[in-house]
Amino acid sequence: MKVVDLLERGAPALMVAAVAAVGAGCFGSRPKPDPGPPPPPPSVDVDTTQTLQAIDGFGASSAWTAGNMADSRADELFSPTAGIGLSLLRVRIAPDGTTAELATAQLAAARGARVWATPWSPPADWKTSATAQNGGGSLLPADAPAWAARLAAFAQSMSAAGVPLLYLSSQNEPDYLPTTYESCGYSAAALVAFVRDQLGPALAGTGVPVMAPETSNWTNFDGFAAAFAGDSSAMQYLGPFATHDYGGTPHAVAAVTATGRHVWMTEVSDPNKTFDAGMGSGLVIAKMIHDSLVSGQVSAWHYWWINPGSATNPDNSGLTGLGALTRRAYVLGNWSRFVRPGFVRVGATATPQPSVFATAFTDPASVRVVIVAVNLNPNDVAQDFAITGVAVDVATPWITSASQALAAQTSISVVDGGFSYTLPAKSVTTFVADQTLATN
Repeated sequence: MKVVDLLERGAPALMVAAVAAVGAGCFGSRPKPDPGPPPPPPSVDVDTTQTLQAIDGFGASSAWTAGNMADSRADELFSPTAGIGLSLLRVRIAPDGTTAELATAQLAAARGARVWATPWSPPADWKTSATAQNGGGSLLPADAPAWAARLAAFAQSMSAAGVPLLYLSSQNEPDYLPTTYESCGYSAAALVAFVRDQLGPALAGTGVPVMAPETSNWTNFDGFAAAFAGDSSAMQYLGPFATHDYGGTPHAVAAVTATGRHVWMTEVSDPNKTFDAGMGSGLVIAKMIHDSLVSGQVSAWHYWWINPGSATNPDNSGLTGLGALTRRAYVLGNWSRFVRPGFVRVGATATPQPSVFATAFTDPASVRVVIVAVNLNPNDVAQDFAITGVAVDVATPWITSASQALAAQTSISVVDGGFSYTLPAKSVTTFVADQTLATN
C-alpha cells in the first residue's frame, strides 16, 4: 500500500511514517544497473568505390616574396620524397607582362610541380584609375585587346623558359576593391566578356586554358561562377573555376557542378596575424583544408605565400617564418606529399567523433589508399578505420604535431580492411595504406 493511500484513508501518522521508511529502504537499496563498457567510437569508414572529386594538387604562391630560393628550400617545399611535396606553384604576372619568380618556378618544375599564373593589375595607363595600386580601377575597354595579348605573350615566354603554364588566371580578386596593392575590378559580366572576347582567344594559340574568376571569397564566388557557367562561348576557354577563402563557407555551386569543371581554392592564410609557427596555426589550416575538400569539393588547395611579407617580423601569411618551415607547412604536407595529382577523393566518415575529421583518397594507378585524420582535441583519441573496395595490408602513419614534423611512424597491419590507431593530441596524421602481400 502506498503512503498516499494511507493518508487518504486516515491512517495514524505513526503507521504512515513506518510504511514510508520501509519503502525508502527498499527502493534505495536496489543496485544500479551496470552500464557496461562505453561504446567504441564510430569508425572512419572508407569506401573506395564511392569516388568524388579528382585531385589536381596543393600549392602556394611565390608572388613578391619568393622570387628565388636555395635548392635546399626548394627540396623542402616541392620534393615529394624529401619535403612537403607541393605540386602547384602560383606566380604573379607583373603589369609589364613579366615575372620576378622565374627562377623559383624553374626549381619547382624541376621537382615535378606544375606552375600557373595570376595578374593583379594591367599597366596604370590602361586603367580607369590611371594607377596599378591604391584603389584599383578597372581595365579600359580600348586596352583590353593589348592586355590580353600581353598575358598571352607571358604564357609563351614561360614555356620558352622551360616552365609551361598549367593555367592563366583572368584576374586576382576582381570583386575586391579598393586595395593598397595592385588590383583591378570587374563585374561578373565584364570579366566574362573579357575572357570570352579577349583573353580566351588570345591564349588559344598557346594551349593554356583560362582560370576564373578567383574571387576573394566563397560568398561572391557564386555570382561570378554562375555568370561564366551560363555563357557557353566563355566556357570554351575555361579550365577550372577558382575562388579564395577570405569569407563565406566552402560549398558546392550547382551551376559549376553542372559544367563538370574542377573547383580550385587558390588563396587563403591564417586570419590570426600574430605570428605562430606552431600547431595552433597548423590546426587552423588543417580544418580549412578539410572543409574545402569536403564541403567545397575542391580539386586543388593553396596557401597564400611561401614566404611571409617580412622576413624579420613575420605574420602568418607564409608557410615559412624566421627562415624555417612552420608547422602549418608540414600540416599542408600531410596532404600534399601523399595525395598527388590524379588521386581521387573517396567516401569517408568526415567527423567520426567530436573534433576529429577525416578525408580519404585513392590512387587510380594502384591500390594505395591515403587517409588524413585531424585531431583537434587536447588529448589523445583512439580511432578505428575500415577500408572497403580495395585490399591493403599495411599502413604507415605520418604525424605532424607540436613535437613532430611530418614524421614517419612504425607501419601497422591492416587486417580484413581494418586497423586502429591512437591519434596524438592536437595533431594531423596521414595513413598511407598499401598492398604488400601477394593475393591469390
